[in-house]
Amino acid sequence: MNLLLAIKVAPDLGMLAQSDWQPDEQLQIDTSFARRLLSGYDECAAEMVLMLREKMELSLSVLTVADAMAEPVLKQLLALEYQQAVRIELPADWDLRFNPAAIAALTAAYQEKVGAQSVIVMGAQSIEGQSGQTPLMLAERLGWPCLTGVCQLAPAAEAGALQVTRQSAYGLEVMIVKPPLVLVVGNSQQASALRVPTLKQKLAAGRRQIQRLSPADLGVTMLPPGNLRLCDLTPMEHRRAGVLIEGDTVAQKVQRLCQDYLSERWSS
Repeated sequence: MNLLLAIKVAPDLGMLAQSDWQPDEQLQIDTSFARRLLSGYDECAAEMVLMLREKMELSLSVLTVADAMAEPVLKQLLALEYQQAVRIELPADWDLRFNPAAIAALTAAYQEKVGAQSVIVMGAQSIEGQSGQTPLMLAERLGWPCLTGVCQLAPAAEAGALQVTRQSAYGLEVMIVKPPLVLVVGNSQQASALRVPTLKQKLAAGRRQIQRLSPADLGVTMLPPGNLRLCDLTPMEHRRAGVLIEGDTVAQKVQRLCQDYLSERWSS
C-alpha cells in the first residue's frame, strides 16, 4: 500500500520577541531566523504512520509545500525511514498562509500527476492559519472519502483494508475502510510524540535526496484563489493581571505590600 503523509512545516513563532512582530509592505513577518517544526497534529500523524508500517507493508512518502527552510524536517522523516520526501517550492510572490484551498490544489495535483497514493494522511491543523480545512478540501478535489479525528491505525483482516479508530462526539468509533481515502489525525495517546532518529539514521538520511517540484511541474500555473484576504496584522498582548505598588522608597513599598496584601494571609 502506498501512503502519503502531507505536512505543513512552519516557523516556531514562540522564538519571536515582541519587537520581531513588524510586518513589511506585504504583511509578512521575518521568520528566517526561526527554526522550522511540525504542529502536534502533524507529529501525531507522522508517528501513527510509522507505527502502522511496523504492522503491515507500506511504501511511505512525505510531501510539504514550503521553501528550503523545511528540508531539515524532511531529512528527519527520511532518517525515520520514509522512502521518499517531496517539497513543492512556491514562487516568491505566492502567499499561502491563509489559503488552504491552494495547499489542497497543489497536493491534489501531485497525487494526480506524480504520486500514486492509496491513502493520504494529514494533521488536523497547522501552526500557521489553523483553519483545519485543507484535508477536507483535498478530499473534495480528489473525490475521496475523508475521516476526521483519527487516533489509531491498524491493518484489517480483509486484504487491502485498514482498521481506523476515530474520536467522535459520541466516543470512539472503529471502522474497516478501503482506500482510496484521506485520513485526518487528531489527538492520539498512542502516537502522542514523534520518535527521534538515531545518529546512524541521521547520517544515512543526509545522503538521500529530496525531490523538489514547482507548481508548473504539476500543471498549476496560477495561485489558486482563497476565500480569505489578509488585510492587517495586530499583535495581541498577553499580560498577567497584577497590581503596581506605589511608593517613594523601597521601605514604603514593602510596608504597603505587608499591610495591604499580605496581612490578611498571615492572620488567616
